[in-house]
Amino acid sequence: MKNIVTYILVFSCLILSAQDEPSNKSPELPRFAVRGNVGIPKVASSEAFRNSFSGVITGDLNVTYKFFSNMFVGLGYGYTYYKPQKHFRDQFINTNMQSHNIFMKIGADKFFSTNGFASFSLNAGYNFNQYGGIIYKNDSLKGKFPTSFSSSFVEPMIGLYFIVDPNFAIGGHISYNYNFSQFNPQYCGFNKWFDYSTVKNNWNMSMITLGFGFYYGIVKK
Repeated sequence: MKNIVTYILVFSCLILSAQDEPSNKSPELPRFAVRGNVGIPKVASSEAFRNSFSGVITGDLNVTYKFFSNMFVGLGYGYTYYKPQKHFRDQFINTNMQSHNIFMKIGADKFFSTNGFASFSLNAGYNFNQYGGIIYKNDSLKGKFPTSFSSSFVEPMIGLYFIVDPNFAIGGHISYNYNFSQFNPQYCGFNKWFDYSTVKNNWNMSMITLGFGFYYGIVKK
């Protein structure tokens, strides 16, 4: 949690330090836009999940519609890939976890200068998670437990973007993805390879992501 607070404070300082003197009239963003992000996720809660997997890459693509002032809504798809922690790889266990996310997005853009804006949004939706390359301790465990699960999630996100073309902007973002599901090491077969009694699992799965993103306006107002 300390890392999460640090990341948020640093990112907030970047937004504040980037502010210029306000102009008499803020620029207008197109009504329709395509937004995308890519980053490296870090598992932030559930000690059991944190000792099992680490994030490799996450990304999303969404289409938004500006319906009032600079407020927008949209639909999107996201993907996240996790690899096993080192103590599993040392045992030649390379089980992976892949997450496919469908979500609705709502948020607002706020210009801090004539060529830069901050974007505050919330993603909320449903995900499908699949374990691949499972290696069981013994063959009797095959087919005994599910190898996939589904859950809902929410993800607040803050982005800072700079316009490099009239309808195109690039920048960075920070987000916190909270999954309404608890990690079950039996699903990926890890419970026989690691002593989970030594770690806590009293929080749902979540991750914090720092990454890069883009904004592309496809229709002018």
